[in-house]
Amino acid sequence: MVDSINTAIRLMCKAHKHGRVGLAADLGMTIDQFHNHLYQKCGSRFFTVVELEQMQSISGTSYLAEYFAKRCGKMLVDIPVPESIDNVDLYEIDMKATVAAGELASAKVAAIADGVIDVKERKTLSDLFNKKLRHQIHGFLGFMALYGAGISDQAVDVFVSTGRKGDAPSVQLEASGAPVL
Repeated sequence: MVDSINTAIRLMCKAHKHGRVGLAADLGMTIDQFHNHLYQKCGSRFFTVVELEQMQSISGTSYLAEYFAKRCGKMLVDIPVPESIDNVDLYEIDMKATVAAGELASAKVAAIADGVIDVKERKTLSDLFNKKLRHQIHGFLGFMALYGAGISDQAVDVFVSTGRKGDAPSVQLEASGAPVL
């Protein structure tokens, strides 16, 4: 889970085949300039949004998007491309969802063993719940894509907030999974 912008940057650097030095070079910076921006040293500003977006593109990751989604209480879900999914992919996604559900169930049993769910257990449960949901939604979207219902179709509207009059209100959840009232 990406908890901070610096964590997102660190993970993007790790994902680059030449690490931090390679990412800095791809941005047209020396490693010292990169560090000055990252740590705001020598009177340097932090990275611009454009530079952060470039890092994400160069690294081929979605860590920046995950960071911003988490800040807003949102969840990212991979949207399968209809041409690139088949029944084997759906089976694999379903297996991942099943494993995530098992991990969540196991963690729930462990968390209530002492009769109280502490802060660490709550975070673990929330992370596992989000993982399970991501896999389930990804699987559903993959199923719809495989059988001809694209993301713009009405059948997938349940996941897309359109803001149309008469739409059901969206429910925001706290990190604990409880609805925000």
